[in-house]
Amino acid sequence: MRGWLTWMCVGAIAALTAVTGRPGTASPVHAETPPHLGYGINVRFQEHIDPLFAPLGFEWVKLWEEYDTIPTIRYPYQVLFLIDCTQRSGNLDDLGEWGSDVEAIAEAGKGLIEAYEICNEPNRRGWLNKDVSPALPDPSLYVQMLRVAYERIKAVDPAAIVVSGGLAPVGRIEGTCNGWSGNDCNAMDEREYARQMFLLGAGDYFDAFGYHPYGFAYAPETDPESVSNGFAFRGAEVMHDLLEQHGLSHKPIWATEFSWLRDPNEDGKIPGWCHRISDYENNFGWMDVSEVQQANYITRAFGYADENWPWMGAMFVWNLDWYDYGWLCDPARYFSVLKVDYTGLRYESRRRPRFIGVLPAEAGPPFPSCATTSRDLSGSSLPALYTTTLAYDALAAMEKRPGYFGPRLAVEPTALTLLADVDEPGVITTTLHPWNAGYRVLTWTASVAPGMQVTPTLAITTGLQGRVLTVTV
Repeated sequence: MRGWLTWMCVGAIAALTAVTGRPGTASPVHAETPPHLGYGINVRFQEHIDPLFAPLGFEWVKLWEEYDTIPTIRYPYQVLFLIDCTQRSGNLDDLGEWGSDVEAIAEAGKGLIEAYEICNEPNRRGWLNKDVSPALPDPSLYVQMLRVAYERIKAVDPAAIVVSGGLAPVGRIEGTCNGWSGNDCNAMDEREYARQMFLLGAGDYFDAFGYHPYGFAYAPETDPESVSNGFAFRGAEVMHDLLEQHGLSHKPIWATEFSWLRDPNEDGKIPGWCHRISDYENNFGWMDVSEVQQANYITRAFGYADENWPWMGAMFVWNLDWYDYGWLCDPARYFSVLKVDYTGLRYESRRRPRFIGVLPAEAGPPFPSCATTSRDLSGSSLPALYTTTLAYDALAAMEKRPGYFGPRLAVEPTALTLLADVDEPGVITTTLHPWNAGYRVLTWTASVAPGMQVTPTLAITTGLQGRVLTVTV
């Protein structure tokens, strides 16, 4: 009778470990889903980081190129930087000019910026060159720009995380514009836009897929199939399904904007006039929620994503400090987790708002942890009196389980069994594929466990992510 030796290939590799060029803290062990979220918020001005952002206890801050916010110092936070395509006015037929702009930003941000988001809501009209000729949604052009940006950033800073531009949830759109279906020239259905991106190969040019899962008028647990146009926070699940369908399930989603709109009436009599102004009421009146609901929904959204979405990465509330943006009824003010103290103020400018979207309202349970009085921030170097909202206080008090945003080793196959005929010795060669299931740059090392009946040899003992490991027995 012939003898056979069974050898577990992966079991014989005692140490297959990962290292990175950037410092990081390993995520803590959790009995259920390991921590995976990044807790962040959109910040308009860097001078608000210490007095207004820091008390939230978040570890991610999103800054916008539009406000000249390339950091010049190393913050004790991780930074997502939005490269704003609306500021680009060059010849877009020459993507080299675009690439040079991106490369210059990456050079300036090396060591100061962890991640770059490439354009904002490219599925909406005006995503590019808004001061020259507002561009129509065009996934082909965007994927070309994304490719150039990805290659230029990685050439300068291989560890940088590249996030595709967060798509706006615009709903189910019919018609064709600019050669694309689901496009009415003002916006392109975010689901169709994402499909076209993936078909055009965009998956090779982002580390995380950007999306804006606004909650509109509904609780964060609402099934998107139960509401008109899928306008729900859980619309992010539809985008994850699309990634899966196109072989990109390993790519995380980053919610680079999300929130709920606070009813202006909550801020006093002066902003309460917004409901009498058609520009606001027709576009936003149906979606605004009470201040208590805003606090409740935002914190519940973090909890829902933490418990149910292991594929979700960093999440950025919209917003910290757009509380005095535009005119009195600009919705950006009421998405803000800070609010103006209108005591003694009588009039604000009447500039027209920019269109963002539309939404219906519902009552919700009270948020018991938000019963505190908002703090007066008038002692800071701000131009007027501002106070925190219930959402600000709730976010500061919320339990957080931040994830690890460094490299994470994965091996395919995860296990391999080899059968050797001991009566007829021979050589068996096989391969393993170490790859990076996390972020940044993975360098792995491998060694052989002692004490095996058969000692394998390794063609190489170290490599970068994606390099094949050959094992000979």
